[in-house]
Amino acid sequence: MLYIKKKQEPASLTKYRKQKFSYFDGYPDKDDVRGQLLEEQGHLCAYCMRRIDKEHMKIEHWYPEDRLNDLERLDYRNMLGVCEGHLPGTKGTDDTCDTHKGNELIVVNPQDKTTLEKIQYRTATGEIFSEDEFIQKDLHITLNLNSEKHQLMRNRKETLNAAICEMRKLQQNGQWNRKFIESMLAFYQGADSAGKKKEYAGIVVWYLQKKLNQAR
Repeated sequence: MLYIKKKQEPASLTKYRKQKFSYFDGYPDKDDVRGQLLEEQGHLCAYCMRRIDKEHMKIEHWYPEDRLNDLERLDYRNMLGVCEGHLPGTKGTDDTCDTHKGNELIVVNPQDKTTLEKIQYRTATGEIFSEDEFIQKDLHITLNLNSEKHQLMRNRKETLNAAICEMRKLQQNGQWNRKFIESMLAFYQGADSAGKKKEYAGIVVWYLQKKLNQAR
């Protein structure tokens, strides 16, 4: 996962929430929210980090909807953009992210750096994990972020391997000094000219941050 910094909510949501008897399912301009979430998240699912777009995404309430009243469900700070959570024709068999999470409470939060700092990866397999038992449950069970059917571990591993290979080419003398690591970290945390971040970049960012700590 990558840290998500929320921006100001869409004006249409602010306006709608002020109406009498407003509720989330009645909000007519959800595309405004989808567009804002995509911009904030670099067009990546907030949880698994696969590519999403307006036609292939869900608006997720981090704190579950069924525990909120109508007004609370319209709180933009609680909204995240996530993938549909299933492959074509496989819904319900090995879902991920919000689709698998349902109405369960989770601890890990892409908007909370303190929980993200407890996330680690296994470079040999691409597995995402945490030594914190509650966050580990979120990652491995509730969000199902190591799903084999979705090849999430394989995709993360391939992303990391490709990044390391590219960085070795860029730094032909084999010396990854602090300045080089910092520049690569900024690159993988950033987005392209279309505002899109790199799929599964979380594992690369984690890897580079480890290298940066070792270079101190």
